[in-house]
Amino acid sequence: MAIIRVLLLAFSVGIFTFLLYRLIQIGKTDTPHKSVILLGGAILLILPLAVFVGFVRPSWHYLLVYPAGIALFLYLIKSK
Repeated sequence: MAIIRVLLLAFSVGIFTFLLYRLIQIGKTDTPHKSVILLGGAILLILPLAVFVGFVRPSWHYLLVYPAGIALFLYLIKSK
């Protein structure tokens, strides 16, 4: 279980700054689904912290689904 936490944190550190930067950019614009994008981005930013603290148990399923969620989120904000 410790390996999964380390891998998740290593992945999250690399993408955290980019997500935060894009969320700030989207917050300044007038996109039609701004609140949904900001809520989804906030959840994706908080989730690794929840795993690190212990609120969410890390598993191999989570390790596979989280990057897919990040990729989908990046795809959605790419055109915004």
